[in-house]
Amino acid sequence: GGDKKPVMLISGLFLIVAILVIGAAYIATRPKDITSDSLTTPGAALITPASIPTSGRTLGDPNAPVTLQLWSDFRCSGCWQFVSEREPLLVTNYVQTGKLKIQYLDFLTIDGNDGATASRDAANAAWCAADQGKFWPMHDWLFANQLPNENPNAFTIDRLLVIGKAAGVDTAKFNPCVQNGSHLADIAAEKVPSDAGFTPATYIDGVQILGAPDPSTGSSTPAAYADLAAAIDLTIKTGHP
Repeated sequence: GGDKKPVMLISGLFLIVAILVIGAAYIATRPKDITSDSLTTPGAALITPASIPTSGRTLGDPNAPVTLQLWSDFRCSGCWQFVSEREPLLVTNYVQTGKLKIQYLDFLTIDGNDGATASRDAANAAWCAADQGKFWPMHDWLFANQLPNENPNAFTIDRLLVIGKAAGVDTAKFNPCVQNGSHLADIAAEKVPSDAGFTPATYIDGVQILGAPDPSTGSSTPAAYADLAAAIDLTIKTGHP
């Protein structure tokens, strides 16, 4: 019996260590609770000025002479670049001066790349926020909370509920709208222009505005701010881009 005690003691120690290792691994990898603290607050460039009139998903004076139709995807990294770099200039120089209104429209390209539904679910959440006149704050919070590489985990249903609360929606109405996919039929009914080949796709009064061709491939590129500004100025002057 005396020879067995050290063996039993060592076996017991190995068992304790194994339990501790497994427990630590579980704690490290278990899903984290999603809270507003885990979200990114929109920076200054992503905040749509509250002083600008809105109507649903349209930003700006309803009588503005020019309309920019922006076909976009909340998961799209190029769309984030548009929103953080070009949209603020358009808002400052054209929307706030009453020359332009921006109409946001859904062109869900990323879901088709990976088979997820996060782009669609984010779009539905934005529609649900629009029901309460909160589309543009939701727009800002969604883009601020994209994840790298267009990761679909950015817009799980649970995370969308937290984003909506941070954006200031009435959660009693918003949450069931998101959970039930109340606007999925509306999103599916949006008719993306046949010549839209990528996101963001930008149209001035229905005419697509493109950037300079890619020098290495010759393919079309999204419009730069200068391209859009020139088209807006021309439309204001002549009535068409």
